[in-house]
Amino acid sequence: MQTILDLVWTQGERGGTLLDLHEYRPDLAKAIAHAVGIRFYDFRAETLAQKGLQAGAMGLDELDAVLADLAAEGGALVLNVEALLSTKSSERRGAWMQGFLRHDWPGLLLVPLALYGHEAPVGNERVLYLEPEDIPAQGLINRLAN
Repeated sequence: MQTILDLVWTQGERGGTLLDLHEYRPDLAKAIAHAVGIRFYDFRAETLAQKGLQAGAMGLDELDAVLADLAAEGGALVLNVEALLSTKSSERRGAWMQGFLRHDWPGLLLVPLALYGHEAPVGNERVLYLEPEDIPAQGLINRLAN
């Protein structure tokens, strides 16, 4: 966990960062948010669920509006962004990731990736590729709960 936090702390207190976790780990995402001192926000539960059957039609500009609010409130780790990204083409996902990383967000935004880390811009210092050995093991209870 310390290796992950060391990487995150190099990002400063503002801007967007993609975390390639290689696996779906809500428990780890919550722990990172807590350790960094930013809000944990489950995009699927708190935004997409409110849209119901229309969630898949949500535009990436609406995602950016949610992120802008979170950044203005001091930043957040935003889990489950991939739920919306999965409804978009690879080209649109890639363009969104580039824009997200370029944007001057007023607070730190961390977006963990489990599915699309391989689509993140290569060579960008705001994309953190975590090695499997750097990711703490997930206990049985957490695995069953998630």
